[in-house]
Amino acid sequence: MRFRPLTPADLESSPEWFGEIELRADRWRGDDTRSAVALDEAGATVAAGILWTSRAHDDRYWADIVVEPSRRRRGIGSAMAAHLATLRHRDIPFMTRGFVGTERLAFAFARGARTIQVVPPTRVATARRQALRPLATVAAAATLPFERVLAAHADMYEWIHRGWSLVSAEFASAISEGLDDDLDQEASAVAVGADGQILALVAVYRDSDPYVVCAETTRPEVPHGERIVEGCLRYALDALAARGIAEVDFDGHVTDPHLLPNWVKLGPAGEWFLLVEIVP
Repeated sequence: MRFRPLTPADLESSPEWFGEIELRADRWRGDDTRSAVALDEAGATVAAGILWTSRAHDDRYWADIVVEPSRRRRGIGSAMAAHLATLRHRDIPFMTRGFVGTERLAFAFARGARTIQVVPPTRVATARRQALRPLATVAAAATLPFERVLAAHADMYEWIHRGWSLVSAEFASAISEGLDDDLDQEASAVAVGADGQILALVAVYRDSDPYVVCAETTRPEVPHGERIVEGCLRYALDALAARGIAEVDFDGHVTDPHLLPNWVKLGPAGEWFLLVEIVP
């Protein structure tokens, strides 16, 4: 078996099984974005792999591998993982993610992966919003200048990732890109303190089906943060329910201290999700 860079021509004439993961041509964004194919002795493509750093986080490489279905469980995926390790521009770990019990996670754990983050079940019925108490001081994000909402969004994102996946220097521009279209400002909610600072934000993203909801305070230590996030969530879910939206997906982590207790109150449904790190 031999390896070579994945080319645009490979993508144009790709086999159907390539579609199981998202592939791009080698070095599509530079030295931290690599991809390769594995060829058997006859020159047939038997696997593809890809690694990249997120624009918002550059402390680990995301990695993904796909093997031709009839040749799985023969060590080809392991060989591709070893090859991808040689393509790293920097000596930083790999990471991947998946629902508990999936083949992807089993593959990662067989290679010594450790869990770095846990995501609870995500699906929430807006009818369950009665479990949360409203808060009179909460308002729609649309009542504030969009620049302030963007700054609060970046503040929230930075600190909830601080303990397990540091953000990159350009993270704020990366996560703000397209938010003028994707963020539903009427359903998104903010709580503003007496000093005029945004204390908490519930961001409702309308670019997915169902809508996705993220929520937290804008800094780690906010007095009564859990209660403030509760009120913001109630506002957002009320707004969505009034439109006839029955379900949303929450996006967050078990380490989000003010979100998680409120998330649990809503009785989410679905599977647990893990983010894992692999040191090559």
